[in-house]
Amino acid sequence: MFLLNGCSQGFLEVQPKSNIFIPERAEDFQRLLDNFELIGSVAVLPQLSADEYFISTEANWLSSRTAVERNTYVWDTDVYGAEVNIEDWNSPYRTVFYVNTIIGQIDRGSDPGDLGHQLSDIYGQALFFRAAAYYDLVSNFSVPFDASTQATDLGVPIRRDPSIDYTSARASVKECYDLIFEDLSNSLLYLRNITPVPERNRPTKLAVYGLLARIHLYRREYDEAEKWASTFLEAYDKLVDYNDLSLSGIYPFTISHDELVMYGKSSIYNNARCNNTTKTVFVDTALMDMYHVDDLRRSVYFRELEPGRFVMKAGYNGITLGPFTGIAVDEVMLVRAECMARRGDLAAAGSLMNTLLEKRYRTGTYVPIAFDSPAEAREFVLMERRKELVWRCRRWEDIKRLNKEGANIVLRRRLGSTDYLLQPNSPRYVFNIPQDEVNRSGIKQNKR
Repeated sequence: MFLLNGCSQGFLEVQPKSNIFIPERAEDFQRLLDNFELIGSVAVLPQLSADEYFISTEANWLSSRTAVERNTYVWDTDVYGAEVNIEDWNSPYRTVFYVNTIIGQIDRGSDPGDLGHQLSDIYGQALFFRAAAYYDLVSNFSVPFDASTQATDLGVPIRRDPSIDYTSARASVKECYDLIFEDLSNSLLYLRNITPVPERNRPTKLAVYGLLARIHLYRREYDEAEKWASTFLEAYDKLVDYNDLSLSGIYPFTISHDELVMYGKSSIYNNARCNNTTKTVFVDTALMDMYHVDDLRRSVYFRELEPGRFVMKAGYNGITLGPFTGIAVDEVMLVRAECMARRGDLAAAGSLMNTLLEKRYRTGTYVPIAFDSPAEAREFVLMERRKELVWRCRRWEDIKRLNKEGANIVLRRRLGSTDYLLQPNSPRYVFNIPQDEVNRSGIKQNKR
């Protein structure tokens, strides 16, 4: 009953009926929210587009399994190459459809202000998932956030109800973020758990704090980002000591380790998968060179498949081979440290980075850092973001926000005798809306 096949063809597509799936009990709602195949998957296009990997030869690039993998690698104007049913667009809207169904059913059957414990938590979970889905969509299919133009910049279509019998125009970026922040604010009123629960796929208040910190960092609202990161870490700050992990195992993390607050996965393409043994895709050499010989992340995160060539092991998702996109303590610590560095609290930023990095280096080898200037502190934290949050779809967001501040990061690929460049603030940082969606709904396409 939970597999509404029509939804896989595109959220905005007109369907013959709008009431095919109507769960009614709290147990049904929770079972649906726990379904990894339907809820919470996000785009992997940022991982395919960023500078954390390289394809070894032009022949291997040409033999990529999909046009999406070929085109994103060189930032082509057409991301999809006539391929349809793009999960990077469809999956978040599938999440929106199902959680809208749950929200609508609870609204119709109960007073949202007077829900029992279980139903209240489910309502909060649904609001979280809707906010996370829309953040994924607007951050990937709209221009990089700019406070001065958000009211006129095109966002994505917004749906607040489960009906699938009509299409929607694109809302503004501001309207999209207004809904995201409204949903996250309301989810804090309904969620019953603060710290992680055994089922790491279920949102808690901690996950909301972490997502708010991430969103505000992307929007370059550093005071707000620090506020939510601090709220998170005051409630929960457990770290994993990498000295206790297997350095040789392909799956060093369990799905419920202490740092993992909220499970997260992306759609999967071969060129972005972990433990890729095809010997065609490798972790960026310059990135690998950033790790000190005593930095255990070099062994915990990566596997040397050929001399000097590394692939990513399975990340925070345990045995799942897609990039980890969820909420974890280390990311929130880095958000807080960067914000502290930006406002000049060098001692606090250094102390927080030392707390994190002592758990990443071989016991007794880490030398505590002390910063002499805000610029030095900011540069150090940003470098550690690259090293810590590798293969989590965060690098693309960082490049966009930093280039809006004048960082002038230019991405480069070389295939055969051809060089490909992606200039700062290029329109190619905005992904096309899949053309089959544009044809069905008539919404405006992005310029790329």
